[in-house]
Amino acid sequence: MRTFILLFILITMLLSSCKTFELSAISTDAEMEQKLPPLEPDFDVVSFGPDYQDLYSIPNIIVSGRLPNVQSVVNKATLSMTIAEDTRRIYDRTIIDRMTRSVGETKGYAVCRLGMRTRSFKSNVNPVVSILTLGVMNVFGYKAATYKDEMEIIVDIYDLNDEVIGSFSALGIGEADVRMYKGYNASSAKRTAHARAFSNAMKTIAKKMEREIVALNSKLAG
Repeated sequence: MRTFILLFILITMLLSSCKTFELSAISTDAEMEQKLPPLEPDFDVVSFGPDYQDLYSIPNIIVSGRLPNVQSVVNKATLSMTIAEDTRRIYDRTIIDRMTRSVGETKGYAVCRLGMRTRSFKSNVNPVVSILTLGVMNVFGYKAATYKDEMEIIVDIYDLNDEVIGSFSALGIGEADVRMYKGYNASSAKRTAHARAFSNAMKTIAKKMEREIVALNSKLAG
């Protein structure tokens, strides 16, 4: 037990010098040369909600053999809510600033849905080595873990009559390293991997929308 506590304190100290997550640093360059008319961004909370319970901690439970305590459950729930809020902010910013015109009357809605999502360590080797070496390897630049998030994003375009006039989907993948100095701490790495995955999916969706821009504009104008 004492060894586990010392290990936890050491790793916490090691990772305290890591970078922190910054939403402004996430690329949202899903710029469309021909933009859609103004659309109200909306979020399908039902599709996102059940899948945003964080599963990253499961490999840690297997390694340590300990179930999470109350505080860790609270922290996990808080992080899940934060990641969901990150998603909403990236989506709103992308739709309003990058994919639709900023002036004119609202012509419809752009509803974001979540399809499949998987997230895990990219490899379990790094966490195991970090634990077995009591974090000493991490002092010399060895990364503690790489978090990977992969998700399918669907954007449905509705006109003002609540008719779906277009549906676009894409797969996005994002990764972030937990590492001293040049990496993130665990929470920031999870947020960064997720935000990158979502942003990458939106970039692909923007390209697909632009191929259908003439038909979409015609339907929204009608």
